[in-house]
Amino acid sequence: MVTKETDSARLEEDLRSTCEALLEMCEAQLVAAREYAAKENDYRMARAKAFLAIESGTVDYRKAVVDQVTERERLAAHISEGILDSTRERVRSLRAVLSALQTIAGVHKVEADFDRTGPR
Repeated sequence: MVTKETDSARLEEDLRSTCEALLEMCEAQLVAAREYAAKENDYRMARAKAFLAIESGTVDYRKAVVDQVTERERLAAHISEGILDSTRERVRSLRAVLSALQTIAGVHKVEADFDRTGPR
């Protein structure tokens, strides 16, 4: 049988664990943002150097050569961008869960006040 005490204890544990998960994911987001910035910078530098190294050819030809030369850097930048996006989404999701839990906690508080004082 579920009592108000077990409900409150479970809610408190859910709030605590969600807060901890949110803090961890915020840290992961910071790490992912730094990683993405570094990978994007590497890609842009490799791309610029590749363009400067090509002395002739049409624009399309030079772009094709640059794409070929910078394939690894571009892939690393895109992967790190995807990781950053997924950590952002997880942070948003955890914030929504936390908000819902806070709403439930507010309802519990109102119910407890009502049980204690009755209708006003």
